[in-house]
Amino acid sequence: MDYRPQILELVDSFDHQYNRQKPSEWAEENRVMQSNTTSMPGKFSYKRTPYLREPVDCLSVDSDARVIAVMKGVQIGFSTGVIENGIGWIISQQPGNIMLLARDDGLVKIMMENKIDPMIDGSGIRHLIKPHTIRQRNQRTGDTAKGKEFAGGTLIAGSVMNPAKMRQISIQYTFADDFEAAPQSDKEAGSTTGLIETRSAAYYKKMKLFYISTPESKQTSNIEPVYDLGDKRRYNVPCPCCAEPIVWEWEFADDENAGITWEVDKNGELIVGSVGYTCQSCGDFFTDERKSEMLNAGEWIPTAKPSEPGYRSYHISALYAPPGMYDWEHYVRQWIKMEKEEDPGKRMAAKKAFYNTVLGLTWEEETEKPEAKLIAGNTRKYEVGTIPTKTSVEDGNGNIVLITCACDLNGKTDDARLDYEIVAWSESGASYSVQHGSVGTFVRSREDKYYDSREKFTYNHGASNSVWPIFKDIVMRDYPTETEGETMNVAINGVDTGHWTEHAYSFIEDCSPPFMIGLKGKDKDKFKRFDSNIKRFVMQTDRSDCYLLNVNSIKDDISDQMNLKWNPKDQEKQPYGYMNFPAPQKGKYGWKNFFSHFEGEHKVLHKNSEGEYVSARWEKKRSSSDNHLYDCRVYNIALKEIMTHLICKEYKVPNPDWKKYCQVIEALSNN
Repeated sequence: MDYRPQILELVDSFDHQYNRQKPSEWAEENRVMQSNTTSMPGKFSYKRTPYLREPVDCLSVDSDARVIAVMKGVQIGFSTGVIENGIGWIISQQPGNIMLLARDDGLVKIMMENKIDPMIDGSGIRHLIKPHTIRQRNQRTGDTAKGKEFAGGTLIAGSVMNPAKMRQISIQYTFADDFEAAPQSDKEAGSTTGLIETRSAAYYKKMKLFYISTPESKQTSNIEPVYDLGDKRRYNVPCPCCAEPIVWEWEFADDENAGITWEVDKNGELIVGSVGYTCQSCGDFFTDERKSEMLNAGEWIPTAKPSEPGYRSYHISALYAPPGMYDWEHYVRQWIKMEKEEDPGKRMAAKKAFYNTVLGLTWEEETEKPEAKLIAGNTRKYEVGTIPTKTSVEDGNGNIVLITCACDLNGKTDDARLDYEIVAWSESGASYSVQHGSVGTFVRSREDKYYDSREKFTYNHGASNSVWPIFKDIVMRDYPTETEGETMNVAINGVDTGHWTEHAYSFIEDCSPPFMIGLKGKDKDKFKRFDSNIKRFVMQTDRSDCYLLNVNSIKDDISDQMNLKWNPKDQEKQPYGYMNFPAPQKGKYGWKNFFSHFEGEHKVLHKNSEGEYVSARWEKKRSSSDNHLYDCRVYNIALKEIMTHLICKEYKVPNPDWKKYCQVIEALSNN
């Protein structure tokens, strides 16, 4: 008969009956901090860092916590108050196998020599550690740089960077420090969390597993996902003004007056003594002079239901750092310095570091994400397919002086779809969309059950189902204006030559007139440096009717233009680049078939080898995102600029720009 289950129950019963001293109580009774390891030597006390008492006491047999995830800012005492004290308590009071993981092998050695050994000596438990010995094959045991043996257990130290090298030994207690540095998975051994948790499988009910880390990037974070699985506890302290329990936050998205607040002088310099906290509950202001008192009156409060019983998680920022560490004014000065940084790459890197190390939050790489709703409301009262000559004048934008049409090629050679948009440009630089549409049959859909049977269009010239004759008819039409009997024509057309290049070239060669050119993104997959000054377009070396475009630069402009605002009551004319659209009608200019395309891409940032953000590029959010009419807008802007360049060059106007182009067109019309 196997008596082990009964024996384990008796052991647990003994633990609960005779071992009531919690880790925090043991540390305050036994640990003395040495002057060579801390700026505040003497008897250890959790009065300086009271928020550490509950997390370390999760080790106690009285606690139902099994997995504990801590997402934190830096320099708030977790290494000393939880990891070191916790290991000392285990060795002395509740022996078992311990695994201590640090960022890399170098830090493992530093932690063992500068943290664990001083803790053992300062707690008076050196006699519990087996002495250093050398066994056969020169194997070192007992008291070594990477391990400690004691009655009832072993402390093993290693790196989170090498999860596959973790020794095959059952572990009851695990401290995965700096867990953010761990690889998310190992090709041979699987996920890192799985590897770590498997080591504790034999102690499923008695395991104590700590994931502790300052977070980094949201996209690759290890600590945030495990934090999210827990009950997300936050440390609440009573407001000294209203006594309501509050969490100290740097700022609030829905209340700009709450959180850490300060004042600056006319030169933007911090006014000494102005830093404090504005309570999100009562709105009153207080400083951190009474921080110790507030911290000791605080408590951890869960904010979520854990994914399973025994799963706890804690989040705390460096704003809670105890007196003697950095105060709130220090962090405000750090923020102000960051905001003044002129180099966008350095400013972005500093902001990421602030979010990670101070606020204890993951950083989502900042990207520009255009919101199409900002332009979907820019509708005017003119018909789709009509040139809004009167509307432009009424809006204060002057005459319509140029009409462009650009198309984007999609689909397959024998299942083609050509998307296009026609845009009218006013003297002020504001634009008016005239018409958009598609020629062809291609539909990106996994549910296209009629694919094999339906009729398809082609990019092949001369075929009865070719897209080109239909598109040629569109660009050669006379488009009515808002003045009865008057029409206008498309002055310059652009065809995407990035795909189906030879088919596009043939069409361009067959279409003169009308004025037709080829357009292709130049180095569109490369990141554009923040400080670069690259030409927006250059003529292809092998073709005078085709141009290479700096599409990333043009997309930057579109992003800015989408944020432009105009109030006809306050402004005589619209801002340069303001986009106008006809009201949705005839199946045109709806959300799904037009405006959503302007949200198909976002701007992705790129770091150099030193971790600084130095460049960016626009990418599709998902491979399935529709962005064809967004690309048409890019090409239409390029057509406007190319036409400006060509006209000014023909009439020998130096330094061409839109204003000079309009002056040339006006002079020609008067003649």
